[in-house]
Amino acid sequence: MRYQGLGDTADVQDSAWGPRVPALQQPAEHEGVQRTIAWGTCGAGSTAARSGTSAREPLRQGFMGPQQEDDMGDTTPALDEAFERMAAASFELPNGFVNHGAMACEALAVLDCTDDIDSWARRFARAGGASVDPVVPAGFEWRQALGDYRRLPEWIGYFTQAIDDDGWQAVVATWVPRLMPALRTALFHGVIRTAHAVRAVDAVDTSPRRGELARALGYWAARYRAGQPASPLPHAGDLRMAVVRAAADGARRYLARPDIFHLHGVTGAMAVEILAAHIPATDGAAALTHVLAEHAALYAATEPVTQPHPASPPGSELAVAAVRSLDPHQVKLVEACRRGHAVTGDPAFAAAAETVTGLHA
Repeated sequence: MRYQGLGDTADVQDSAWGPRVPALQQPAEHEGVQRTIAWGTCGAGSTAARSGTSAREPLRQGFMGPQQEDDMGDTTPALDEAFERMAAASFELPNGFVNHGAMACEALAVLDCTDDIDSWARRFARAGGASVDPVVPAGFEWRQALGDYRRLPEWIGYFTQAIDDDGWQAVVATWVPRLMPALRTALFHGVIRTAHAVRAVDAVDTSPRRGELARALGYWAARYRAGQPASPLPHAGDLRMAVVRAAADGARRYLARPDIFHLHGVTGAMAVEILAAHIPATDGAAALTHVLAEHAALYAATEPVTQPHPASPPGSELAVAAVRSLDPHQVKLVEACRRGHAVTGDPAFAAAAETVTGLHA
């Protein structure tokens, strides 16, 4: 089943999962794309896509390691410029959809699609909606401001100042656990945007990346809406692996019903996987309970696929197809599934990535 994207489904309305999400999608053209391109090579406007060969070695798969950090460093100018461009863009579009520009550009960087970052940033910067100028608040009482979207400028100013004063690591360690009860905020986009920003600044600490982190946290806090109650769980062992297993289960349910809501259960869980490395272990355990609680609600009516369809192992044109689609959901899910597949080998990740790109009929 080919994923058409929410942009082709105008009757989907706001829901308990938060504001609607745009596809900003155009039909994907896959003809002529060679099937030898690996997950970590890209993209539609890159040397790799034009020649059908990789311009460099594929990224090391798995949790982010030295190879990926080096590649993120190689993308520093392009990604930093994209973040600067997105700083002047809207968080949400006039129709209430979320602006995906910053998240998509960071995922493109991880997928080694450097040549595509600028055009994606420019497209999303022109997507419409009101820009937000940060305001450094005086005597900011964050508990009173939590969940008040009118105070988004103050939230961004607050986090900008906190990151400057305390360092981004300390701010993330404190605030991600505070915000995690609102995991489902805006269909998981608070946590997803924050995770992309954390991964970027962790790879290369620059001012544009710290600014993007302040905006991501500010959006999550301003849109804060507590989700499903989460119950404590017994010790789960490797928490990050437990989160990835939850994402794999989400991928199986996405395969059973490949829609925009089921997709975000996967990318939302894989965002928590990134953040789990930057918060205390006890808070990581709590984050896992929130993932499981939100998945239980999101997927309650959907049984998982027990046998995912055979899909190409890492060594396909998935990244190229995602970039050519112009759909940020494809780019983000392909990147998340590549990560999940690398550490688990679970075929559900490969099948989900193939499904979202339309390469599985």
